[in-house]
Amino acid sequence: MKKPQSVPVEQARKEFADLLDGSQHKGEFAEITRRGKRSGILVPPDWYDAAVNALADVKELRRENEQLKGGTV
Repeated sequence: MKKPQSVPVEQARKEFADLLDGSQHKGEFAEITRRGKRSGILVPPDWYDAAVNALADVKELRRENEQLKGGTV
């Protein structure tokens, strides 16, 4: 994954449709900044879905691991 494009919030407002198109169709990421500090990240929908699923898998594995440690399967 390449470094996200950094876009100030005022510019992001003006170019929102273009940023969405880049994310959805080209897999581009955008870092939205306010006063030079990161305030949000625009990610491609497929990337977001994969990240949410991966987090759910990790939570499930941790739960199973805790059950095994406690002997309650």
